[in-house]
Amino acid sequence: MSSKEVSQSNRPANTAFKQQRLKAWEPILTPAPVIITFIVIGIIFIPIGAVMLNASNQVQEYSKRYDDICDVGNTTCNISIEVPKDMDAPVYMYYRLENFYQNHRRYVKSRNDNQLRGEVVTSYDQLQDCEPYKSVGDSHDPNFFYLPCGLIAKSMFNDSFTVRQSGAVVPLQKEGIAWSSDKEKKFKNPPPDTVGVRIIPDFEDEDFIVWMRTAGLPDFKKLYRIINTDVKKGSIDLEIKANYPVRSFDGKKYVVFSTTTWIGGKNPFLGYAYIVVGVVCFLQGIVFLIKHKVAPRKLGDPKYLEWNK
Repeated sequence: MSSKEVSQSNRPANTAFKQQRLKAWEPILTPAPVIITFIVIGIIFIPIGAVMLNASNQVQEYSKRYDDICDVGNTTCNISIEVPKDMDAPVYMYYRLENFYQNHRRYVKSRNDNQLRGEVVTSYDQLQDCEPYKSVGDSHDPNFFYLPCGLIAKSMFNDSFTVRQSGAVVPLQKEGIAWSSDKEKKFKNPPPDTVGVRIIPDFEDEDFIVWMRTAGLPDFKKLYRIINTDVKKGSIDLEIKANYPVRSFDGKKYVVFSTTTWIGGKNPFLGYAYIVVGVVCFLQGIVFLIKHKVAPRKLGDPKYLEWNK
């Protein structure tokens, strides 16, 4: 091999780092640390899971399906939800949809973030992600571009609710239902003179921002309003104007009232997961301990290792 070929060789330099000769520590797992690790994980995880489960069980959540009661149209309908005990403020009001696949790939992609940030989009090619809802008649003329384009905006939930208790209207707070990061950075209105066919009047509307944050599962709920007064035990009366059709995709609509705790809303899964993992680890550690005491396995003698010869 010529000197030129040697200089161009890709062989790493003969150093301890590049030739992987640095000193390293490789622990050998003996029964004692393994048993201790399993038992300690169990002791830690079981109480954590119990605390999480208790926090989830303290959440009060009441819901009622109404799509089978309220027909879509211009009329309003009335339903009631029984609350067995007082709900301390703040109480969160949600709408819930079943069998609505917001996580479908084509649906999730069907939006134009430049439009949503308030930028003026004049090129038809920039709207390709909004397929199949880009413009009127698939026109290339910016005067016929949808503002905003895409299936997500087109399918925005638009049922409206009025809440009463004991005959008095319950005030509902809209401000604060959307993420502050979304309001501040992702959604801005375009200039007033922007041409196009307006689908959503206000891009900064928090109902719209909440809807645009797509759900990962076909059964989901989204925050509708916040009630900053205590909801007393008894009946919650709702007047609903049903505008959103769900029968075409065999969907269901619910209205949900819920409190929260430090862990959030009602979700016992995480608590059960910690408890199950903790119990399994603890039992496995006990089984290994019994096995180690009853019929211990003789450990290998390090003197027979190759590098000790």
